[in-house]
Amino acid sequence: MANPAPTFSTQRIIFLAVSVVLSLQVGWWINVQIRESNRLLQARSQALNASRAEAWQLDSLTVLGYIHRQRTEFRNGPAESGLAAPPTLEQRREAIQRNFPHMALVPAPVTPEDVALMDGAAYLTLRPEPMLELKNQLWHSVFRTAAEGAFVVAAVLAGFVIIYRKLSDELDLKLRQRNFTSSVTHELKTPIASLRVWTETLFTRTLAEDQRLRIRGLMEKDLDRLNELVGNLLDVARAESGSLVLHLEPLELEPWLRTVCESMDQRLGAGALGLRLDFTPERLWVDADPKALGTALENLLSNAFKYAAEPRQTTVTLDGDGDDALIVVSDLGHGLASKDLPRVFHRFFRVGDEMTRQVAGTGLGLFLVKEIITRHRGEVRATSRGPGLGSDFTVRLPRIPRPADV
Repeated sequence: MANPAPTFSTQRIIFLAVSVVLSLQVGWWINVQIRESNRLLQARSQALNASRAEAWQLDSLTVLGYIHRQRTEFRNGPAESGLAAPPTLEQRREAIQRNFPHMALVPAPVTPEDVALMDGAAYLTLRPEPMLELKNQLWHSVFRTAAEGAFVVAAVLAGFVIIYRKLSDELDLKLRQRNFTSSVTHELKTPIASLRVWTETLFTRTLAEDQRLRIRGLMEKDLDRLNELVGNLLDVARAESGSLVLHLEPLELEPWLRTVCESMDQRLGAGALGLRLDFTPERLWVDADPKALGTALENLLSNAFKYAAEPRQTTVTLDGDGDDALIVVSDLGHGLASKDLPRVFHRFFRVGDEMTRQVAGTGLGLFLVKEIITRHRGEVRATSRGPGLGSDFTVRLPRIPRPADV
């Protein structure tokens, strides 16, 4: 079986490379946009500064026109009373501001670029408002471009992350399905092979009664193992198709839970679980399907048995928590790493540790537990102090009042 690690590593490298290239490309685009904005705004600033010369030219033409008319009239011998009056500074100011609203006449230069009128009566300067507006437009343009670029980068990277996670989930699911196929094959072959051996032994040899009883017991265990596997597969298929039907009824948890725990302990071998029950004296009732809920609890106890070495110590706690009833199954087994906690209830998931890989299982038990508890309007949560320190599985179910007819 090929090791999938290189596939994940290759995917990470590809996505990191694409992300870097995308960031560089968007950064280049932002830089181009900012440069272009600067160029356009500088052109507008230069146009404003150039209009100073245009305003000076307009005023100079006005003055020169008056002088030209005065000389023409003088050569033609006009009467003194017929000479036109020269334009006043206020009139010239109005003419300049009418044609160049951003220009102003001041008595002294404000900047080195300011120029004096032809007759030196005043100086032409740019009003501060247009330049301030240009600077604000520049900053707004830079900010808008940077924000757009950042949004594009964030959106695309978010899309890449989503795609990457989807692909990773798909690869992980395929890996878990492949492991599931191997596990189911092993889980089916082992008891079938065992049953074949015991059947041949019974029919080809003469055995004492105690030997026949021992073989019968072993065959019943193999049949129970097959029955449990097939039952889990059917329940998972029903859960996935939405046809897992529950028959809810008022259920008192304490006697029911005690019966399930003790029966499971006997089935796994008396005392093999190291079972300890810690039940609250409070009577707790829930709406539940006893059979389905029993399947969920048996799967939790089966995990506590499979993933712990002897001598085992399994504690089942029952307590109330406000409007909920809590069932906690604790063991001192292999435990769980923090990275595995969010995935333990996923279909086909099994912890990738070699030690636990040697444990029989299909990765469906906890998935089925979550499906059953969810359909009871409850929730189940796994916690662990770390590998080798055991695990706790907490089932939370909504309580109901004690039925009136009980």
